[in-house]
Amino acid sequence: MVLFKQFNSNFKMFFRHYSDFKFYVNYKEITSEKLNKLLSNQGISITQDDLNKLKKIPGVKFDLPLSDQTYRALTGLVGRPNTRGWKSGVYIFTHKLTGQKYVGSSNSLSRRLDQYFNFKHLNQNNSGQLLPLLQKDGFDKFNLEVFVMPSEFSSDYYFLFLEQYYLLHESFNLNTQRIVNFRVNQGNLIYLYDLKGKTLYYSSKSLSQIQGDLGIHPQTCKSCIKGGNNYLNFFKITDIPVVGANQANLSLIELASLISEKKALFLSNASRAKFSKPVTIKAVETGETLEFPNIIAIVNHFKSLDITMDRNKIAKILNTGESYNGYTFQK
Repeated sequence: MVLFKQFNSNFKMFFRHYSDFKFYVNYKEITSEKLNKLLSNQGISITQDDLNKLKKIPGVKFDLPLSDQTYRALTGLVGRPNTRGWKSGVYIFTHKLTGQKYVGSSNSLSRRLDQYFNFKHLNQNNSGQLLPLLQKDGFDKFNLEVFVMPSEFSSDYYFLFLEQYYLLHESFNLNTQRIVNFRVNQGNLIYLYDLKGKTLYYSSKSLSQIQGDLGIHPQTCKSCIKGGNNYLNFFKITDIPVVGANQANLSLIELASLISEKKALFLSNASRAKFSKPVTIKAVETGETLEFPNIIAIVNHFKSLDITMDRNKIAKILNTGESYNGYTFQK
């Protein structure tokens, strides 16, 4: 209770410009009208009908720490961090003894939850109240409930509305930020087209939004915009709209899957190009030279002699004069 009183005092000051901000004891009091009023400065809104549908999404509870069986159940629900088909949604950590709660959300639940379970979040400074408590008490003192957005709510930011709905309830006293940032009023518009600019796949209002939605790093966007570079040899990223382009009408999950597919193809082609050029090797001691059609052929040749050659090492020292296993390598 002390934690909640301290938290409430801090946030009265933080939210002084939200004159209507308050915590609710009864979920029935948290309506779309109150959400929309709270979020009006961000230019977004939700209907009561949609909010009612979000509230009816069934949660799946997991006792922590995860066992082999419950881990399989979780990945069956949200997928694995590195697989295609991201699923957006909301998750709630509840302390079993105190009942303290934390709600979070992500457009990729598998990736976000993996950050918790593999302690990728737990070294952050200013990490709020949940992470220190996880470190102190351990996962076995918590349970987890996960709400996956159904297909009709898989795009846009419906999961953020559901998170905001929970944040207005007083029981979520482990959250130190109580108003969701929908990231709709930050920065300039950014567009993702096909290379010819005929199909518009996506647009956002900030670099942080496109990174959050699709995982495209802000520096990558800046490089494409400034230098006119393509992205993955398939997309064009620009801050200038293309007149006459057609909408692709893909959900975020579908677009993320397409990007993942193109990224795998791009990396495969880049790897093939990297290792496919003819290479001449020269023995340092004898001066003997041998020619090979590509680096892979070098690796296979020495493998037949029970000598291990690393293709990445060879690619790195090409034309540098640096020796490796008694040889130098030249394109």
